[in-house]
Amino acid sequence: MPVHSPFTVVWDEDQRAVLEQLAHSRTAPLRRIQRAQVALAAADGTANAAIARR
Repeated sequence: MPVHSPFTVVWDEDQRAVLEQLAHSRTAPLRRIQRAQVALAAADGTANAAIARR
């Protein structure tokens, strides 16, 4: 069961598209890919504890 955060992140479509592209990149450094995935999870409302468990 997903845990939701009480905070929301609001990005416009261009910013989200850049993060999604980076999160699925095969040539970007691993740390940058991981940070993009965490940012997207936070934007979807996933709590920090749930992100850390991944």
